Amino acid sequence: MDPRDQDIKCSIFCDVAAVIKKTAAKVKETRISKEKQYYAQDILLEAKALFSCSNHYFANSDCVNCRSISRQYIREYEYLAGDGRK
Repeated sequence: MDPRDQDIKCSIFCDVAAVIKKTAAKVKETRISKEKQYYAQDILLEAKALFSCSNHYFANSDCVNCRSISRQYIREYEYLAGDGRK
Protein backbone atom coordinates (compact mmCIF):
# COMPACT_ATOMS: atom_id res chain seq x y z
CA MET A 1 0.00 0.00 0.00
CA ASP A 2 1.28 3.43 -0.93
CA PRO A 3 1.65 5.54 2.24
CA ARG A 4 0.18 8.44 0.30
CA ASP A 5 -3.16 6.63 0.27
CA GLN A 6 -3.51 6.75 4.04
CA ASP A 7 -6.63 8.23 5.57
CA ILE A 8 -5.36 11.38 7.25
CA LYS A 9 -8.05 13.34 9.02
CA CYS A 10 -6.79 16.86 8.40
CA SER A 11 -8.52 19.35 6.14
CA ILE A 12 -5.23 21.04 5.26
CA PHE A 13 -3.67 17.76 4.18
CA CYS A 14 -6.77 16.65 2.27
CA ASP A 15 -6.96 19.90 0.30
CA VAL A 16 -3.27 19.99 -0.57
CA ALA A 17 -3.06 16.26 -1.34
CA ALA A 18 -5.94 16.63 -3.81
CA VAL A 19 -4.09 19.43 -5.61
CA ILE A 20 -0.86 17.42 -5.64
CA LYS A 21 -2.57 14.33 -7.06
CA LYS A 22 -4.20 16.35 -9.87
CA THR A 23 -0.89 18.03 -10.67
CA ALA A 24 0.98 14.70 -10.58
CA ALA A 25 -1.50 13.37 -13.15
CA LYS A 26 -0.64 16.34 -15.37
CA VAL A 27 3.07 15.52 -15.03
CA LYS A 28 2.38 12.01 -16.28
CA GLU A 29 0.15 13.19 -19.14
CA THR A 30 2.45 15.76 -20.70
CA ARG A 31 5.37 14.93 -22.94
CA ILE A 32 6.82 18.44 -22.89
CA SER A 33 9.82 18.68 -20.58
CA LYS A 34 9.24 22.32 -19.59
CA GLU A 35 5.63 21.55 -18.69
CA LYS A 36 6.71 18.62 -16.53
CA GLN A 37 9.17 20.92 -14.79
CA TYR A 38 6.47 23.55 -14.22
CA TYR A 39 4.04 21.02 -12.71
CA ALA A 40 6.78 19.44 -10.60
CA GLN A 41 7.61 22.88 -9.19
CA ASP A 42 3.95 23.30 -8.23
CA ILE A 43 4.02 19.94 -6.46
CA LEU A 44 7.15 20.95 -4.56
CA LEU A 45 5.53 24.19 -3.40
CA GLU A 46 2.50 22.32 -2.12
CA ALA A 47 4.56 19.56 -0.46
CA LYS A 48 6.86 22.06 1.23
CA ALA A 49 3.83 23.96 2.51
CA LEU A 50 2.56 20.73 4.08
CA PHE A 51 5.99 19.96 5.50
CA SER A 52 6.17 23.34 7.21
CA CYS A 53 2.56 23.36 8.44
CA SER A 54 2.10 25.62 11.47
CA ASN A 55 -0.50 23.21 12.90
CA HIS A 56 2.01 20.33 13.08
CA TYR A 57 1.93 18.43 16.37
CA PHE A 58 4.71 15.85 16.77
CA ALA A 59 2.57 13.44 18.82
CA ASN A 60 -0.28 13.31 16.32
CA SER A 61 0.01 10.30 13.99
CA ASP A 62 -1.76 12.19 11.19
CA CYS A 63 0.87 14.94 11.40
CA VAL A 64 3.71 12.40 11.42
CA ASN A 65 2.23 10.66 8.37
CA CYS A 66 1.65 13.99 6.62
CA ARG A 67 5.30 14.96 7.08
CA SER A 68 6.41 11.58 5.81
CA ILE A 69 4.23 11.88 2.72
CA SER A 70 5.43 15.44 2.12
CA ARG A 71 9.03 14.22 2.24
CA GLN A 72 8.21 11.55 -0.33
CA TYR A 73 6.70 14.09 -2.72
CA ILE A 74 9.70 16.38 -2.29
CA ARG A 75 12.16 13.55 -2.99
CA GLU A 76 10.13 12.33 -5.94
CA TYR A 77 9.72 15.68 -7.70
CA GLU A 78 12.72 17.82 -6.73
CA TYR A 79 14.94 16.53 -9.53
CA LEU A 80 12.24 16.96 -12.16
CA ALA A 81 11.42 20.44 -10.89
CA GLY A 82 15.07 21.46 -11.01
CA ASP A 83 16.05 20.84 -14.59
CA GLY A 84 13.07 19.35 -16.35
CA ARG A 85 14.54 15.94 -17.14
CA LYS A 86 13.43 12.50 -16.02
